[in-house]
Amino acid sequence: MMRKISLVLAVALGLSLPLFGQGYFEVSQGATKVAVVPLSGTKTAQEFYDYDSGQSRSRNPLGEANTAVLFLYREPAGQLYLFFILGKAEAGTGGNARFTIKNIPIGADFVFKDDGFYFPLFPELSDTYTLTNEDYAVYWVWGDGRTDGGVLGPLGEEFSLTVIPEALTGIQRIVFKYGNIDNPSRVELNTLDPITIKGMRAQPPVANLVVTPAAPRARQEILFDASGSYDPDGKIKEYRWDFDGDGNVDLVSTEATVRYTYVTGGSFTVGLTVVDETGVSASITYPLYVSPITVTVTREISTTYAMPGTVFRVTVTIKTDQDLVGVGLDEDPPAGWEVIPIQNAGAVFNRPYVQWVFMDTIHAGTERVIVYDLKVPTSDQLAALRLPQKFCITGLFQAKVPDLALEVDGETCVMVDTCIPILEAVAHLIPPEKPGDPDRIDLRLSETITVDQLYRAGELWRTGQPLPSTCGEQIDLEKIKLITAYAYSCTPVDEPLPEYPQANVKARRTIMYPIPCEAVVLGFYDSMGNALGNKFTVKVEIETDRDVIGVGLDEDLPVGWRLSPIQNDGFIYKPGVDQWVLLDVLKPGRPKTIIYEVTVPPTLQVKKPLPGPCPVRDFQTVVGRVDTGLPCLEVEVTGQSKVELSDCLSVLAAIAKWDVTRDTIDLSLSDKITLPQVQRAIAFWLEGSKVPRTCEPSIVDFEMIKTIIAYWLTGTPICEPLPGQPPRICESR
Repeated sequence: MMRKISLVLAVALGLSLPLFGQGYFEVSQGATKVAVVPLSGTKTAQEFYDYDSGQSRSRNPLGEANTAVLFLYREPAGQLYLFFILGKAEAGTGGNARFTIKNIPIGADFVFKDDGFYFPLFPELSDTYTLTNEDYAVYWVWGDGRTDGGVLGPLGEEFSLTVIPEALTGIQRIVFKYGNIDNPSRVELNTLDPITIKGMRAQPPVANLVVTPAAPRARQEILFDASGSYDPDGKIKEYRWDFDGDGNVDLVSTEATVRYTYVTGGSFTVGLTVVDETGVSASITYPLYVSPITVTVTREISTTYAMPGTVFRVTVTIKTDQDLVGVGLDEDPPAGWEVIPIQNAGAVFNRPYVQWVFMDTIHAGTERVIVYDLKVPTSDQLAALRLPQKFCITGLFQAKVPDLALEVDGETCVMVDTCIPILEAVAHLIPPEKPGDPDRIDLRLSETITVDQLYRAGELWRTGQPLPSTCGEQIDLEKIKLITAYAYSCTPVDEPLPEYPQANVKARRTIMYPIPCEAVVLGFYDSMGNALGNKFTVKVEIETDRDVIGVGLDEDLPVGWRLSPIQNDGFIYKPGVDQWVLLDVLKPGRPKTIIYEVTVPPTLQVKKPLPGPCPVRDFQTVVGRVDTGLPCLEVEVTGQSKVELSDCLSVLAAIAKWDVTRDTIDLSLSDKITLPQVQRAIAFWLEGSKVPRTCEPSIVDFEMIKTIIAYWLTGTPICEPLPGQPPRICESR
């Protein structure tokens, strides 16, 4: 059923409209708007006020106790005045009232002021009238059983003044009276909001609006019909339309009917203003609810990049919650591109025009999916174009019942180039089925990276092989972390990664030296000539307090040092660059541990230690960082980083490693001192000879022999302090 809203001012109130020559008048306050007829009498304005100076009150019969009564009064000569009568003679309590009267017409003034004669003899009983420009500030004071007020005018026939109540005491209501002077009509107004009293020579037009359909949908053309509007004393000149209710005029028309379409659904307030030949206007508003679009047509393209001669897939999905009849889809691919239909969803396909027409009804709550492949022209056919070049598809979906036409939403464009980016290549990668087979790219695959594609990308990263169709590009550590993040977040590669909560990722390195307390020693060999003491083990522990995806470890060793992984704990290791990546999610409470062995070149020249009580020996550093793909984080590996190098041993370490049978140093021996080793140390002490391959001082002195015996008797490893003694002064060098 059509909804209809009309504004009929005087007629709705049951009033007889004034003649054209007498003008038109209305009173409004907030949402209240009333057409009024001035009271007409046989007395002048002052006589009609009927002031009794002896009693300081008006005997006008229209006054009411504890009420501010306002009305327009027309004298026999035709002049128009505005009356204020506060209170009623011999009734009601006293009070005071402050009003501000704005926009007073030129030539108008208070022609009568109640109680004005008291000033200046009795100022506390006097009223005050303060005129500033065109505004009056009036303050009235009256006693019990008395009245107050005044008469303002003459007003003329065209005016719009505003009465603002500001401070009222003893006034419970404001009433505006109009019509028959002997039995006037009345409208009650509140005592807070401004009151506008307007006079016009002509009557305003009446606005009327009908909307068809009454319950429209988004993207459906709506008819707005204002032909029911009229002007009681003239003609309507123009119609001003505000379709979204923002207060701005969206369209001005001389015709009473217009059409408009809302792109989206929602609640709107339509505004209509009709203007007559004299410039007088009237406005109405129409609340309109537009149902959200119930038919969606979305295009998905399997890739954002393509190469000349390749084929990619286009999928158009139609969803509706209303029956559709006479449905057609018109796709417009770039000129010269071959369309290969894959799935027509029951529609008839016209290949030359790339159009589909459904012979049946598409019922509410169902969907239809049309799939076709597009083949990009070959390089020689695109020779006239400079690549890369963007190509776009447009489309139009139409139905006859209901009558609608929608542009196909979703993905529209493909960039054509001689190569495709790494992420696109991985998303469309077909790993080889058996060793020796090449990797292939199929752009018809979706843009979501699968687990198989992820692990193949990890293998290509590990082995340093280029990705096909990328012009020889290789996957680096940053890219493999990003690929992992896209794979495990199930995000298509043409979309940004989702927001992920920040995590606290920690990585700590522990270095386990081959010779306890001695770090790495060079220049020692076994009987077969193999280097000893030049290898050490590193452990890196990585943990997090939140899920992180695509964790990478990059360790930076000195030039020439060789790394051999021992334990990768689910990470993939890439030799040559000393990098690891976890193609998985690192979860809180499940730390990962990477262990590797480092071989220092045995021929490396060792710097002489700097002199001092604690000689500073040569050292190198291992640095590294851990970063993640999602969320994007980067932290330094903490813990141990210095690797000390030496070509000699301390005397204590040499005794612990002394092979008494062969009378030489054997670095593979335990770090606990035995009795035969103590006996050999005593021999060095008694002889005063130097211990071979030891750092200065190289002799067993009195203090050292006692220390060696103490380590033997207590069974304490030489790296630990003796029982009850503090750490040695140089232990933390």
